[in-house]
Amino acid sequence: MLLKKKLVGAALAAVLTFGAAVPVFAHDGWSQTSAPIVAPNQVSYVEMMYGNHSNEHKSYRIDGQWGSTSKVFVTTPSGVKSDITGTRFYAGEPATAETPALNNYFVASFKSSIPGAYIISTESDSVFKGAEAASRTLRSAKSFVAVSDIPVIERVSALKGFAKQVSPDRAELVPGFNPAAVTPDEAVSIQLLLKGKPLADTAVDVIRRSNSEATELKTDAKGIVTFKTGAADYYLVRAKPSTTEAKEGEYSTTNYEATLTFTVQNKSIKLPGTASSVKPLVYVNGSVAAASSLAIDQGTTKVDADFIKKNVDAAYQGKGLVSLRSAAEAAGAAVEYFPAVGGNQAAVAIYTK
Repeated sequence: MLLKKKLVGAALAAVLTFGAAVPVFAHDGWSQTSAPIVAPNQVSYVEMMYGNHSNEHKSYRIDGQWGSTSKVFVTTPSGVKSDITGTRFYAGEPATAETPALNNYFVASFKSSIPGAYIISTESDSVFKGAEAASRTLRSAKSFVAVSDIPVIERVSALKGFAKQVSPDRAELVPGFNPAAVTPDEAVSIQLLLKGKPLADTAVDVIRRSNSEATELKTDAKGIVTFKTGAADYYLVRAKPSTTEAKEGEYSTTNYEATLTFTVQNKSIKLPGTASSVKPLVYVNGSVAAASSLAIDQGTTKVDADFIKKNVDAAYQGKGLVSLRSAAEAAGAAVEYFPAVGGNQAAVAIYTK
């Protein structure tokens, strides 16, 4: 990853704060998943990290923990956001009179039988009251998992569902790439949003886990930063915009914190063999759906309209062969594509729930 020398604290504070004199070097909260790709029904663990004192808070050092009112969610390939806070457990040793807390973080978990792109988001809302003023902090932390029938990079490389917005009431980082299938030396982009709108001219840090080296970037007019991925490792992306949003008697400023983690993986060895069929398997909500009339027409997968009516939308009015993707998306379903791997044919996954 291309590195730049660190900005001085005052300069970074000026970039991150618009119209409010607030502390921007507070702790960050982030999450990271135990593996970027898992097989169906395997458990994904989500580590909820909090800290990073050193290197102007551009590090992976753990200090403290997410507050008790924080929530953990997983957004499914169909776009359903479910609360998994109840799975959370403490991974460390609590503090005693003689020793501080150790391995001081929580872990949440989930599993799914349905292949596709999953977004894990941790959110919190807190008010810090100082001697003279109070400030509110809204946090959003995102990490990602691909569930795949064949859990290798090549199988999940075409997934698009990681770009969904899942925290529209706060600042949020949205990847413009597949965070479950990224390899070293790739050009990638991430967009910073504040309440769903692009946030321009704002500082964004990209931090490598193993050495806390930080790439310091600034969003363009569309809220986007672009950079090249580094060596295989965990990476933490952070942004901390602040505003003068206030509530009389409660707080005078609002700080937003958005983090995102992704894992750069070394390219895997390609599986030998030729795909058993040029026609893809079709999954509907995780189960293979028979499509006897399926055909490939100039690169477009088509099925008989009755397949859409039976499996996706009972009210579908189309007739004859129709584009599988177009018909399913027109009915409100989400669609993902899994490329062929080795001797295994490609797959199309449709999500209606």
